[in-house]
Amino acid sequence: MSSFFAFIFVIAFFTCIGLCIYGIVAKIRHKPLFSKFKKIIIASILVFLVAFVGAGATASTSDDNQDSVKTSSSASEKDESSKKAASESIEKDKESSSIAAASSQAEASSKAKQESIAASVKASSEATAASEKAAHDDSVRDASISESRARDASNAAAAQQQAQTVVAPDPSPAPAENSNDTNAGGISGYRWAIQDGFTWQTRKGHSRRIAPGGALPAGYHWQVP
Repeated sequence: MSSFFAFIFVIAFFTCIGLCIYGIVAKIRHKPLFSKFKKIIIASILVFLVAFVGAGATASTSDDNQDSVKTSSSASEKDESSKKAASESIEKDKESSSIAAASSQAEASSKAKQESIAASVKASSEATAASEKAAHDDSVRDASISESRARDASNAAAAQQQAQTVVAPDPSPAPAENSNDTNAGGISGYRWAIQDGFTWQTRKGHSRRIAPGGALPAGYHWQVP
C-alpha cells in the first residue's frame, strides 16, 4: 500500500512541476494557456496532497508495524535469553550434581581403602603377636623340659652314688690309716670318705664309712686328722 501512495505521490509531484513549468514558459512566450490548465493544476495539487497524506499514514503504519515487529523481536529475544539462562542453570545444576557425586564416590573409595589398610595392619599385628606368643610358649616349654631332664639326671646320679654301698676290698694293708680312722672317729679299721667340698664338721649326709681295704669312691677324699 505504501508503494502505491508513493507512486501516486511521484506522479502528482512531477505533474505539478510540469504544469508549473508549462505555465511559466507560456507566459514568457505570451501564448494562451489551454482552458483546463487551472483545473489540472488544482487536481494535481489535490492528488499530490492525498498521496502525501496517504504516504505519511502508510509510513506511520509501517513504523507502528516495525515497532510491533521490534517489540515482538525484543520479546522473542528476551524469551530466548530466558530459555538460554534456564538451560545454562540446568546445565550448571547437572554439573554441580555430577561433581558432588564424583566427590562423594572418591571419598567413599578413600574411606574403604583406609579401612582396608587398617584391617590389614591389625591382622598383621595380631599375627605377629600370636607368633611371638607361640615362640615364647615354645621357649618356656623347652626350658621346662630341659630343667626337668637335668633334674632327673641329677637325681639319677645321686641315687646311683647312694646305691654304691659295697666296694671291692683293697689287699694292701694300710696300718697308718688305722690311726687316722681312730682320730677321725673310725671304728675297727673303717675309714671315713668325705664328699669333695665338705669337711668333717659338715660331713653329715655327705660321708661314707669304707671297710678295711675298700677303695675311695669317685668324688670323695679320705678324712685326715
